[in-house]
Amino acid sequence: MRLHFSWDESAETLSPSVSSSAVNKDGVSPLACLLTDDGGQVFLDTVPWLDEGVKRIRSVKNSDIDFADWSRDAWGAELTKEQVKIYSLYCESCFELLDIDSFEMALLAWLNFIQLKPEVGVIQEIEI
Repeated sequence: MRLHFSWDESAETLSPSVSSSAVNKDGVSPLACLLTDDGGQVFLDTVPWLDEGVKRIRSVKNSDIDFADWSRDAWGAELTKEQVKIYSLYCESCFELLDIDSFEMALLAWLNFIQLKPEVGVIQEIEI
């Protein structure tokens, strides 16, 4: 799966966006939706929430806990040692399964990207 991070301009403000090469039958990427679920905050204010997601991933991977749930306003993730189920909080049938290492890689890359200086035309691509 390939993820593209970029900056979109709207109303004279830049905001980070994600697109994914893997989408469901409705053209939706639950992973991209989860990463951009900002809870109505300015994107940099989501850093503590993203850090908490990384902390929970590591707790599961290190077997400190067997299961963790990490969710925001519209999207969530159920974390187990083997996989992550990314799901919509509003549509039971909208979900995506990833291995936990791929999910951690995507989350760390997104966290790093949003902390860079926002700039139109800057695109970062990762393969997970």
